[in-house]
Amino acid sequence: MSLSRAVRSVLIFTMTMLIAGCGTGYTPSNNPPPMAARFMFVANLFSNTISSYTVDPQTGQLAAKDTIPAGGTHPRAIAAEPSGHYAYVGNLVTSDISVFTVDTNTGSLAMAGSTVATGGGPRSLLVGPTGDFLYSVNQDSNTVSMFAINSNTGALISMGDVPTDDVPVAISFHPEGQFAYVANALSNDLTIYGVDGAGGLRLLGATPVGENPASISMHPSGRFAYVLNLGASDLAIFSVNAATGSSTLLAPRIPAGAGPTSLTLDSQGRFAYVTDNLSGSVSVLAVDAVTGSLTATSSAPVGANPVALSLDPSGRFAYVANFGSDDITQFTVDPRTGALAPIGSPANAGTGPVSLAFTK
Repeated sequence: MSLSRAVRSVLIFTMTMLIAGCGTGYTPSNNPPPMAARFMFVANLFSNTISSYTVDPQTGQLAAKDTIPAGGTHPRAIAAEPSGHYAYVGNLVTSDISVFTVDTNTGSLAMAGSTVATGGGPRSLLVGPTGDFLYSVNQDSNTVSMFAINSNTGALISMGDVPTDDVPVAISFHPEGQFAYVANALSNDLTIYGVDGAGGLRLLGATPVGENPASISMHPSGRFAYVLNLGASDLAIFSVNAATGSSTLLAPRIPAGAGPTSLTLDSQGRFAYVTDNLSGSVSVLAVDAVTGSLTATSSAPVGANPVALSLDPSGRFAYVANFGSDDITQFTVDPRTGALAPIGSPANAGTGPVSLAFTK
């Protein structure tokens, strides 16, 4: 796609308010696992801060704790490694990652040393399926930066960068860990990578998905991939070849609300959640585990300009970052229908909350 520098800049700024989805492991069960999350962290883009909260394990209610500097400018993404001892923040403007230690008793964050350089404009962060590697999707340099995580200190060891297509914004892994997929907002495609035993990515190819993809989620069975297209306000469903990683569009793309910004699947692959930025709502869709098809079942109002939804590790609660109203909407999740019911009033955040992460 040939775009002028000015148009590209406008699109990149607009896409800055979006969030990426990610895949999880597959555990087919009708009963959610025990509550595991104790703390939640939120990256606030415009106040350059991280907000932390205690999660009530019975009600899901958030209690605000600390708000601390992010360590860089315009924190766009936050991720926690599996042990819950470390958290990582990708700073969009300074093109670096802040490393934080997490006090597992109080949830307090403390920055550990200096920031770590990434490619230009880290847009999303994801800890890989093994928990040993961190990946930064860099929208300005069209790269993915790869890091090994020191399990004793949380420090990041650079493993170099791999190229993507134009303006990458989201990354997801096949549940078995052998393939990775990156959504590229201006080239309108997915780049597909093989993953080696040392966490390295090797480019395998690309496939078109739709107009301005903003989010991608793998079904936890590994059979399907779901791509949310902001530009066309629709959703593409792909079957995934487990041997090659290639993806094939299953059916015509389906409508996905008004200005869809993020797509999240629950850990059992039964429900999908889409944040609708322009309507200030979340759409709930039932997932057919056999065909991969989606059926809209309900919706719930949230704050202004929602950009991210995360389910806590138990699957009992959901939280939405509202970019325009600077707060977090809290929900309980109906285990039978996936429907969302509000928990009290929204929790205050910093200015421009865009990304959420839980400890386990």
